Amino acid sequence: MKNIHFTKYTDILKGRIIILLLPLLFTTISCEKLLEVESPPASLLKSQVYSDNSTAEAALRGVYSTFMNPYYCTGFQIAWRTGLSADELTFNYNDPSINMFKENDLIADNSYISQFWTYAYTTIYRANDVIQGLNNSTGISETAKSQFIGEALFIRSFLHFYLVNLFGDIPYVTSTDYIITSKMERTPVSSVYLQIESDLKEAIELLSSSYPTSGRYRVNKSVASSLLSRVYLYQEKWIDAESAASTVIGNSADYSLVPLSGITLPGNKEAIWQIYNFNNNSYTSEGEHFYGASSTMSTILSYFSLRDEFVGNVEFPGIFEIGDLRKTDWIRTNRKNFPMSYKYRSYRSTATTNPDDSRKENSTVFRLAEQYLIRAEARAQQDKLDLAISDVDAIRERAGLPLIANTNPSIGKEELLDAIMQERRVELFTEWGHRWFDLKRTGLALTILSPIKSGLTQNDLLYPIPQSELIKNPFLQQNPGY
Repeated sequence: MKNIHFTKYTDILKGRIIILLLPLLFTTISCEKLLEVESPPASLLKSQVYSDNSTAEAALRGVYSTFMNPYYCTGFQIAWRTGLSADELTFNYNDPSINMFKENDLIADNSYISQFWTYAYTTIYRANDVIQGLNNSTGISETAKSQFIGEALFIRSFLHFYLVNLFGDIPYVTSTDYIITSKMERTPVSSVYLQIESDLKEAIELLSSSYPTSGRYRVNKSVASSLLSRVYLYQEKWIDAESAASTVIGNSADYSLVPLSGITLPGNKEAIWQIYNFNNNSYTSEGEHFYGASSTMSTILSYFSLRDEFVGNVEFPGIFEIGDLRKTDWIRTNRKNFPMSYKYRSYRSTATTNPDDSRKENSTVFRLAEQYLIRAEARAQQDKLDLAISDVDAIRERAGLPLIANTNPSIGKEELLDAIMQERRVELFTEWGHRWFDLKRTGLALTILSPIKSGLTQNDLLYPIPQSELIKNPFLQQNPGY
């Protein structure tokens, strides 16, 4: 396989949750807007790094660098793994390490598994180092200290959320002490969620309501509230999920739904948190690998495509209702007739002719549509059916579909919950693992996937703990079935 962005990432950064050299905190970021202050010299002692607002801010911005590197914990990297594991994507090339995801037949030494684990915990270490350094500092203003700690707490929570949903029980790391982290056992899922909640609640108290810089690249209260609403939803804490989502939705001065074509544009009002696009201010990793493959580019990029059962063809009806604008706006067919995700449509190349090729886009982590769907599900579970219908209809109206309030106003609870799950499927596809996680959290994974995944078992719903980590830390135990 040609090494475009499918390099064996564990060859790039090997190791585990260990103490990192201080210079790693200040990894160069190709993004002047995100890194507006100069990084302090690597020779600075840690006490000097956290001696004033400027150098402390530079350390914090270094934590964000993980999300800006296409090899790290990005939306595309999550989307292709979980999209193959679920029923969204297929893979049109013979690479055993990637086909394992499609076939739900992973092994513990799969390099793409260890890659995510390594980079996630590396970034968690960086966040913990910032929290520790700030807590021990006396030279930083209290306002800045609160904001910076809040951002680091959020990033720590965000990565643990993805780790726990991919691997199940995991170590919840809050220390930078290698003696502690190298011997940590796995924390039960329920306890991980409680710690995520605690971190997010503290972060919300510390963070400002506004974004710290121009754009929606750094974390504010609404970003943390968005993740908290999802965490509550996954735990079936319906009242709390509704409340947290309402906090974000109610901020109409900053957030509102936008046209389907605009959800990836920088700073659009639907975006709650975006990752700055350092790639010449044009295409994102998602755009390169999803849309880039749907244009006239070489077929070497035509690897990931949407499943026929998802899009529909002469054999399969597909999942979209007639007239759903999301099918026409968010899906394109490439020259080999593979249907591709087209939410990210910018890919600058002389081989492409689409007028959107040169537009600027940012990878979008949280957007308002998800908050409407979270609140709809939480309200339906509380038998607030009219309110839940209103939230679902906000999404359906944007998609050009008939409103449930008009077509089925007396819809029952279970039917409405099914309708909400359908909306999540067609609204959030190929975005940050939603479909894979939804199938697992609702207990529907085996029922839905077994007809298209031969031999699927409950054990296949968790990824294996990387073999390299089990060797390095004897206190870790492998997931069943691996």
